[in-house]
Amino acid sequence: MSESWTIALEALSWVELQKINEDAALSRTVKQLRINDRMATKEAGILLYEVMKRRNTLDYLINVALEPRKIGDLDVGLRSFLRLYTFMIHYSGNPYLESHRLSEHVRGILGAKKLRPVEEAIDLIPHLELPWGSFSHDEELAYRYFHPIWYVNYLHKHFDEQNVVSLIRPFDTPKYIRINTLKADESLPDSLRQQGFQLEKVPGLRCAYRVLDGSKDLTNTELYREGAFIVQDKASILAGEVASPKPQDVVLDVCAAPGVKTSHLAQLMGNQGRIISVDYDERRLISWKRLIDKLGVTNAEPILGDATKLEDLPKEKADLVMLDPPCSGTGTFNDAPSGKWRITRRSINRMAGLQRRLIENAALHVKEGGSLVYCTCSVTVEENEGVIKGLLEGHPAFRLVEAEPRIGAQGLLRLAAAQRLYPYMHECEGFFVAKLVKN
Repeated sequence: MSESWTIALEALSWVELQKINEDAALSRTVKQLRINDRMATKEAGILLYEVMKRRNTLDYLINVALEPRKIGDLDVGLRSFLRLYTFMIHYSGNPYLESHRLSEHVRGILGAKKLRPVEEAIDLIPHLELPWGSFSHDEELAYRYFHPIWYVNYLHKHFDEQNVVSLIRPFDTPKYIRINTLKADESLPDSLRQQGFQLEKVPGLRCAYRVLDGSKDLTNTELYREGAFIVQDKASILAGEVASPKPQDVVLDVCAAPGVKTSHLAQLMGNQGRIISVDYDERRLISWKRLIDKLGVTNAEPILGDATKLEDLPKEKADLVMLDPPCSGTGTFNDAPSGKWRITRRSINRMAGLQRRLIENAALHVKEGGSLVYCTCSVTVEENEGVIKGLLEGHPAFRLVEAEPRIGAQGLLRLAAAQRLYPYMHECEGFFVAKLVKN
């Protein structure tokens, strides 16, 4: 386990220092440390995810053990160690001996002198428990289900108790793939099943399959490397189906990188028509180009530009504008738990302000009779229904139409034609999608 611990500790530090997600931190660590052991990397990834998921509860116990100091007073290496150590003691099910080995392993890396200021905390942590009877209702939910207290407060303002608990309860989101018909056909699932993989067709969505337990190495297949299919969440696939572009359409894909939705639109168009993909980040557009080439897309072109600036968008109007803007990511907390600790209540309002600027500019590029599809991987009202209501009130030429196919729940704020998807209800990321038509 020693190599797994080393990887996990370094990745935990990268998550905090660079404010990146777990996958990016793990990839950077493996490259930095030149790790070739796939099993050690896999074990480290599990540890990283489980620690980040519980960070608030772990920090509570650590702060009690450190009193009067706080975990924030320590350097990032010690913070990462204490979080991993506390997780192993209280949540991993491993015997105390394993946690002791971890502390000895860290002494070997950092030196005994480095750990001296936290030795007393190391001794205290195994004997601590959370004082459940002393918390408020929202605090208890936050610590029991590992979420920021502000987020539980927020959800209670918009959902009833049953839905709040369902939203914050840990949930293992299934994995999904989309068959890429630009390079393969509907017989591909049979080929994968012959290789021992278990897939289940997703009702209501073309080319979408759920990956069943025991089929987690799909990305190591030649078919994946050739671009015959792509890993894509069910909710994200729904957005492309709702957009439903026609083969000869001109499509403007705003905030397009890394290109997953661009590739789906191209697939639905049979590589005909034209897709103009705009993104503000040159590095992300490089990833877009790599994915587009891999998946055999030939009808899409990239444009580097900031879509909050009207002059950075192309002058022409489109039959379809697809807008998947930056968002708080509250719908992905199960899959990328580090996001829970990076955003604040204020982040939601800032994101909603950015999204309103983006959708205003996007709306100006819709032809008469054309459509605008808006989606986020967030469950907040401000970033979803709030943005759509604002556009409808300011642009009477637009009307909200049914987002079809219907596999989710109705939108809030009387926007029933929009769709909301919740992890606990629809077994996918938390998601919102709305379709508007310009009269």
